[in-house]
Amino acid sequence: MNIKTKKMLARFLIAAGFIVAAIFFCMASTLNPWSEKLPHLDSAVWLRCAVEMKQGKVIYRDVWDHKGPILFAIQVLGLTITPHSLNGIWLLECLFCFTTLWSFYLTASLVSHNKLVCFLAAVCSMHPVYYFFQEGNCVEEWALPLIGFSLYYFSKYMKTGKLIRRDIFVAGFLMGCSFLLNGNLIAVWICYALFISVKQLWQKQFQEFKCCAIFFISGFLAVSTIVILILFIQGAFGSFINAYFGFNYGYVSGVTLESFKHSVLNFVFRDNWLVYSHMILFFLLVHDRNIKGWLWSAFFYTGITLILISISGRGYVHYGLQLLPCMIIPMAVCIERIRAWCSNFKEFLLIIIIVGIMVVRFEVLHYEQLIRWTISTKGDNYYAGGDPENYTIVNEWIGNRWSEEALKKWVIDESVE
Repeated sequence: MNIKTKKMLARFLIAAGFIVAAIFFCMASTLNPWSEKLPHLDSAVWLRCAVEMKQGKVIYRDVWDHKGPILFAIQVLGLTITPHSLNGIWLLECLFCFTTLWSFYLTASLVSHNKLVCFLAAVCSMHPVYYFFQEGNCVEEWALPLIGFSLYYFSKYMKTGKLIRRDIFVAGFLMGCSFLLNGNLIAVWICYALFISVKQLWQKQFQEFKCCAIFFISGFLAVSTIVILILFIQGAFGSFINAYFGFNYGYVSGVTLESFKHSVLNFVFRDNWLVYSHMILFFLLVHDRNIKGWLWSAFFYTGITLILISISGRGYVHYGLQLLPCMIIPMAVCIERIRAWCSNFKEFLLIIIIVGIMVVRFEVLHYEQLIRWTISTKGDNYYAGGDPENYTIVNEWIGNRWSEEALKKWVIDESVE
């Protein structure tokens, strides 16, 4: 088997592994084809908006919500892929999860040249999804590949110092998409744009700074201009401004220092892997001069993310999905260091098998319980609720997939109470 064939086989196995992992993670979504549970109340609102958009109404003008237009474009696309079914949105969830894993793999490749290390780092970085997934179809979930690829482009520049204009433009474009999903999903761009700008100005690389700024802003404007033009044509731009900026400003204005601190600590200690991986990275950076200094940026990125997901003081669990990309650099460093400490590949493989058995026993089986809950009629459907009309409109569109008993038990009776 020649080198080219080996590389193709390795890529195929990695892609296959990511497909299996993506389907496994997304089976916990209440939108999966075998789900017996109702979607959470926010998801029901967005699905209703999408259904009414499919029926000719205009978001913000005829149908109100305060999330970004990209979110509703995704919902409508899913309903278009599989008409009168939620399966299309679930397929998009699987696709977005796969691309998130691939972006993590690329970022890990900046730390290690070993494909197995990169694969393991990408999958292990998804560990917090058990705590934060919260039944799927969350805004943060849709932003993950946008964040992941931007993290890769920024990290590549931080490591190599080589400016690739296409990468900077794409990073700006992805920021525009993420900002138009939800305004607080921009931690990676705030962190690395600031980090890189300060570095360039400090080193008096004014021409490079100017070039980066032009291409990054151009990418951001490319997507935002298209969306604004569409909203103008539909006569919904004014309503969009009031909903997206006016309402959301009031949404975060009630935060207190106490609620902010409580939210930060809740996210930090919900998943021990996040804490341990960052502690190990800090120890290695302090004691090993062979580790590249650009990896310090991972701490700055995690800090900015914690601030933004806690800024409302509400601390909703699904906000923590934004912490998944924060895991990839520390996780890749930890696994690569384990590989380097091993005297040969067999020793490394033995460690992987032992740790893998422990992870399956104590971690994966817990996540499997979420999947079993999703595809079973048993258990509390406690995140469902809100306006019963959201569910009835969507249920009619999807051919009454949800039973009247479930709607009455988890939505209608709850709304009466």
